[in-house]
Amino acid sequence: MQSPYRVKVAPIAHQQILNLTPKHQKNALLVIEALAINPRVPGAKKIEGMMGLYCQEVPPVRIIYKIEEHEVLVLVVK
Repeated sequence: MQSPYRVKVAPIAHQQILNLTPKHQKNALLVIEALAINPRVPGAKKIEGMMGLYCQEVPPVRIIYKIEEHEVLVLVVK
């Protein structure tokens, strides 16, 4: 079965993930993978004033992503 959304990770976000500890990398990647199934999970917050931008807290980082038709673009992990 194919996921309803395709997830792309921006190069800067990819680099930020690589800079995390292995434990935090794993947690962030699990959340990012789950975005392919449902990018509007209950814990995600819509960023006011920014069309289609959402934020999900994965301590100690925050994942900021944009939802477009059938694609999720992870912009920043900080």
